[in-house]
Amino acid sequence: MDEAREQALRQLEEEYFFFLWKVKESTARLFKPTGLKPDQMLLLEMVARGLAHPKEIAEALQWDPPLLSHYLSKLEAKGLIQRSLDPSDRRRTNVRITDAGRALLNQAHETWHVHTTRALADLSNEELVWLRDVLRRILSKEAKLWEAEREAGA
Repeated sequence: MDEAREQALRQLEEEYFFFLWKVKESTARLFKPTGLKPDQMLLLEMVARGLAHPKEIAEALQWDPPLLSHYLSKLEAKGLIQRSLDPSDRRRTNVRITDAGRALLNQAHETWHVHTTRALADLSNEELVWLRDVLRRILSKEAKLWEAEREAGA
């Protein structure tokens, strides 16, 4: 690796870590009025998008099943999801979002939209598209790295 790239990567490492930390903190602050943590909100989002079985959800979020079960129990206790036995396979559980869960998620989407609109207001349309594309590439690479690590550990 050439020296200029190495230096740029080192600088980016610091900025990237700080950026991720700030986004995590902002998200927690924004969602605090909902009574949910960002990871619980993400779980609710996955259920709303149609992931109905805990195994699918755990794989999509790259979570261990005990953590997922814990969060599902919290969301169920708040009346935001319902769990039931799968009628086609009684060994499996189905998860679905409730009307209250959908209303809360819609509120969270609006809150997040207002926040990101303000945070990204200084970017041009071209910069927004570029940033979206770069974030997609990073997320895709992260998923591939995680999958490779999982396969190596299996």
